[in-house]
Parts: sequence; structure tokens; C-alpha cells
Amino acid sequence: MADLKIQALETERVAQCFPLVHLTAPNMTASAWQDFAEGHMALGNPEPNGILVAEKPGGCILGLAVYSLDRDPIQGRTLLVKNLIAHDYFASGRRQVEHALITAIEALARGKDCRAVHVIMPTASVQLFPSGLHDALESEGHKLSGLSYCKPLPPMDRSFHG
Repeated sequence: MADLKIQALETERVAQCFPLVHLTAPNMTASAWQDFAEGHMALGNPEPNGILVAEKPGGCILGLAVYSLDRDPIQGRTLLVKNLIAHDYFASGRRQVEHALITAIEALARGKDCRAVHVIMPTASVQLFPSGLHDALESEGHKLSGLSYCKPLPPMDRSFHG
């Protein structure tokens, strides 16, 4: 899979990524993904955001990385990757997709004068491929630096109670 291509996701191809996203977010709907991706990539965001995709010749998308620029109190300007998804039917192919995305993320961070790359992995990625992405990140010099907790909050009742 040496001919794997990493590039920015174009708005017209957002829907094509949904099957991949659905692997790690089975409760997400196609329209929710479309809304998120288009909003995330919208021009006029205060800091540039984007989505990188890894694809085979012919356009089959095997991986993606959702990123934004962030400021860390210790490390300063950072590239924050909230979703890094790599898939292939064979483990060796998945490792190539992971490596290609990680390499592209680091190049992007350097190009944007970032001091660090932070990767937050969805729980489903860890459950689907228990050690793969951890191993890929560590082999590229990334270190586990913390944990992220999430508490889903119910929607606020915005009706007036007088």
C-alpha cells in the first residue's frame, strides 16, 4: 500500500467517510457526521481546523484524522487530533494507514509551527483495535500523557419556567 495518499478532505467527499466513522461511532447518524465535518472545516473558524484522509488509488478512504490547532498551557501551540481512525481488512494494511496518517499529522504540525501533537482516541478505536494505534503512536515517538474523561450531559430544557 505504498501508494496510499494523504490529503485534506473535501466537503464533497464528507459522506464517503461515514462508513469509516461509523466503525468507531456506531450511534452517530450520517447527517450528524455531515453537519459536524462541514462545520469543523468551515472557513472563518478562529483557528484552522481540518480533516485529513488516507486513501487508496481509486478513492477508497481507509483512514482519517480530525484536527484543530490548540494552545496548551505548557507546550504552547499544539495540533489536537480528536479522532484518528485507520482501517483495513488486514492488520498490516491498517498499520500502514496508521503510519501514513501519523507522519502526515506530524508534518502538518511542524508546518503550522506547533510544539506538540496531542491525539485523543475514541474509546471504540481502542476496543476495535486494542493495541494497534497505541503501538503505532509509540513507535513514532508519542508518549501517553494523560487520560480524557467525558460525561455526557442531557440537553438543556430551554423552555421558560415562570
